[in-house]
Amino acid sequence: MSSFARLGALRAEILASHRALLDAERLAYERLFGRIPGSTELLQLAIHDPWFGWLRPLTALIAAMDELAVDEEPDDLAVRVEQFRGSARDLMQPDENGTEFQQRYFELVQKSPDVALAHGRLSRLLDDVR
Repeated sequence: MSSFARLGALRAEILASHRALLDAERLAYERLFGRIPGSTELLQLAIHDPWFGWLRPLTALIAAMDELAVDEEPDDLAVRVEQFRGSARDLMQPDENGTEFQQRYFELVQKSPDVALAHGRLSRLLDDVR
């Protein structure tokens, strides 16, 4: 598999995990504060509201991957893909005693079937992406 293909596969699974986490957090937010009218409002909340702040490290990882994906043919692409893989593996570890992200991720892997499924797919890919 080419480095660009590995980057694309990794990005797709990370995006799926991000979507599952965002959907789960949206439901929890709406239970407390009422319905979020649309995707524009959700985006604004995801960017600015502290409720969603714990997701920002994952969002930053996706943005960095996107920047690399638009680069013509970087000389260090294989190395960078491996770095992203390592960063994703470190971040996406559900751990009730870990970082804020890992703690919240742990909770949602336990509560949300969609998050648990996305976690399983991403974990398999992180083990196989070499």
